[in-house]
Amino acid sequence: MPESILALVDRLAAIFPECFNRPSPKPLKIGIGAELLPLAGNHPQLEGVSRKQIRQALAFYTGSNAYRKAVAAGGPRYGLNGQPDGEVTPEQQEFAKTPRKKKASATAMTEPATMVMADMTELLQEVIAMAIPAKMDITIKINELPNCKPCSPQTVLFAVQAHNRTVAIELRNKTWNNLKEAAQRYPQWVAAITGQPGAALPDGGFRLDNPAVQVFEKKPKPEAAASDAPPIQQPAKVEAKAEPAAKSQPVAKVEPAASSAAAPAVPSASPVDSALPPVIRRPKLSLKNKDS
Repeated sequence: MPESILALVDRLAAIFPECFNRPSPKPLKIGIGAELLPLAGNHPQLEGVSRKQIRQALAFYTGSNAYRKAVAAGGPRYGLNGQPDGEVTPEQQEFAKTPRKKKASATAMTEPATMVMADMTELLQEVIAMAIPAKMDITIKINELPNCKPCSPQTVLFAVQAHNRTVAIELRNKTWNNLKEAAQRYPQWVAAITGQPGAALPDGGFRLDNPAVQVFEKKPKPEAAASDAPPIQQPAKVEAKAEPAAKSQPVAKVEPAASSAAAPAVPSASPVDSALPPVIRRPKLSLKNKDS
């Protein structure tokens, strides 16, 4: 409980000594909180005290083991003036005698985790005792050629960083040359170096013993290959434009030679006229005087 609440309980005991007493508490009257709350901030000795703080102080006072024992013993209840006001009922006595459930403390919350750790430690010890021999290989993958230094006339030495650990690898010159050749031949490649963990290095890494190297060409994905390829030039389209047809030259009409006795021209019969009977043309008589 915060120190301010304890100080407030002591202040209440100083204001109402006949009612509050932490070492030897007495059962409080039912409804005493309704009498105390209006005094918060209004009583000369309770200035700056809120109603919430009054409730917390009462909850702490009535929740103590000493107060519960006083209620379990039964007897009268007391008001602020120290005068009896009501009695403790048998039901209230039985309730006060009921053991309270303990709240889980921070230490108690860590106990299961501690027990799990202890159980795991014992389990590991048992499993380690039953361990069987095995072989462990470590594979390290690189995709770029590292810098190396001659280690002996037949070997070179280089180092890589893997998972924040340094791994020193010693390769024969022939194997190193094959690695260099693959780096020059393939645009993209990956080398798998497999071996066993050897001597420890000062920074926590280790040497890789008996390394074996395999190099693989790493082909780009189809999308990447398509994006890198130069664009294919499409053949130029040749559009054939239709030339307008040559205008037909007018054909000179050939008139038939005029005959000495040309017959009068008869218009060609139309389809409608062909269905009618032929028209007979008769000579017209003129009544005009020839002398005139």
